[in-house]
Amino acid sequence: MRYFIQYPAGAGELVADAMTHFVDGFRTEYQDDSAMLFSSTSPMERVAAIPFAKNAFSVISEVRRDDIDRNIGQLAGSLKKSRFPSLPGERARGFRVMVHVDGELASVGGAEKREIERAVSACTGMRLEPSGRGQEYWVIGRLDMAELMFCARLPKQARPAKARGALSHELSSMLVLASEPQPDDTFLDPFAGSGSLVVSRLGLPAREVVYSDLDLTKHREQLPDEVLHDRRLRLLDEDAMTLPSLDDGSVDVVVTDPPWGEHEELSVPYEEFARTTSASLARVLHPEHGRFVLLCARRGAAAFDAVFAGAGLSVRATHEILVNGHPATVFVGERRAGAAPAERESPGEPRKPSKPARPLLIGMGTYRRSLNRFAR
Repeated sequence: MRYFIQYPAGAGELVADAMTHFVDGFRTEYQDDSAMLFSSTSPMERVAAIPFAKNAFSVISEVRRDDIDRNIGQLAGSLKKSRFPSLPGERARGFRVMVHVDGELASVGGAEKREIERAVSACTGMRLEPSGRGQEYWVIGRLDMAELMFCARLPKQARPAKARGALSHELSSMLVLASEPQPDDTFLDPFAGSGSLVVSRLGLPAREVVYSDLDLTKHREQLPDEVLHDRRLRLLDEDAMTLPSLDDGSVDVVVTDPPWGEHEELSVPYEEFARTTSASLARVLHPEHGRFVLLCARRGAAAFDAVFAGAGLSVRATHEILVNGHPATVFVGERRAGAAPAERESPGEPRKPSKPARPLLIGMGTYRRSLNRFAR
């Protein structure tokens, strides 16, 4: 079958790397910075459950892109010969048709819109509900795609509302997957805030998931009950610069979104904040297979990039993305070969070098058994 998904802007490389771990027989037909058209032998239920997909669709028909009104009429005619898929979940009684072209909703002629709505009703037996919550069918066009597609939107399980400013479910999932999660990981987010990354990581097998934030008391009430009762979760209210409860090399992977220095006040210049943060993360990361994923504002990326090596960290990949419309950078890396972070320092004492370590790169596991839970 052919599918179309939308995902956080700029995450195309991360999506391409992750897709084969979620669907079978994967083959890309089109991809841009926020959407992908692909074929797969996997059922619709699995595609609908891809955690980083904002929307997922089953492609029903397509025509060569031309005048939008003419294309709508052509799609309406093609539906009479097309087979509508049996969608997962409870069958809807009503439907509506959306037209989404080049990243935004498009207006079409009234006659053409009514024509395609009549065609859908005749093919499905459902009634039109323009403002209802029934099944959605989308006409989709992308700027560099030669075809205009008619698709059925796949149902997605409802997720808890996010706190204002929190990372989206999709982006949180994307960052966690970039860390190459393993079932025996000890995971840490030292700037956990509303807990978006922690919640995403708890959806996969893990030995321990550590939430740490100085404002734990304020954020704790935002965490879902099932997360608070998860025995793998460890809650800390510690300064990310010191993390006194965590021993050297005790963490396998860090995924975090430190303060961007744009809307919050930092006690030190951002360059010093980046250096201290990097040193702290390097100290707690395992000397042989410690990995990290760090999200920061695009304007602050140079500060982190300049200090990673000195802290004993190596960047393997860099991704430029958008977070709620704001330019951001994602660093993916591990403990650097031939180097180790400095030991925890006492006030007034210089840092002492630790024994060099050899990194071990670990491939991302396939966690299909946990996919449905991860999507929740």
